[in-house]
Amino acid sequence: MKKLLTEWRKYINEKKWSDYDAPKGQWLDVPIEDIASAARDRGGEINLADELYTLINTAYKKIGGHLNIRSASDLPGKYDDYIAVDIDSDPEPDALRVSSNKATGKKMTVSGHDGSRAAINAYLNKSAELLNVSGYYAEMSKGIAHIMIMRHGVPFVNNKEDVQKVLGKEIAWLGGHPEGKYPGYDGWYSRAIGDSREIKILLGRPSGIKDAIVP
Repeated sequence: MKKLLTEWRKYINEKKWSDYDAPKGQWLDVPIEDIASAARDRGGEINLADELYTLINTAYKKIGGHLNIRSASDLPGKYDDYIAVDIDSDPEPDALRVSSNKATGKKMTVSGHDGSRAAINAYLNKSAELLNVSGYYAEMSKGIAHIMIMRHGVPFVNNKEDVQKVLGKEIAWLGGHPEGKYPGYDGWYSRAIGDSREIKILLGRPSGIKDAIVP
């Protein structure tokens, strides 16, 4: 009887995306406690943690997966804010945006999608929307930075002191892009990541600094 009760509790506590009955095309704040419970109590059936991890794994597959999220059991990890959306006819989520709560606002970190062009566009458009909201920001580079700048014209932080304050890390300030790209976006810098240095820009509107710049 005790075993049956334990299994029943596990069953009723496990969540799937479809349990939220979210309208198609509407982004939903996914409760962290539901993600943690699903990640901890995964059984034979696919649950919420599996559904969200599939989106993350798809998005990062080309680079060997996400560094900190190697399986559904790693969710929610060190991240505090998960939003997802379902845009097609099946009952699973299709795009995901994950943020971490910081002293300077919500730092957008992890992304996810199902690999379809519609889902990729959904997460990109949501990212651009949030980067225009006070308190949201992201450190970006390469292709994603190009899209946010060229397609969406999002705000950026244009001085070394504020960037270091937001990141809490030392950077080498560049100003303009070293290849002359993106005129007007003079907030580029390099910083150490692992054994290499990468060129990045801080996009969005972090809290507690001078207002971000919109070229």
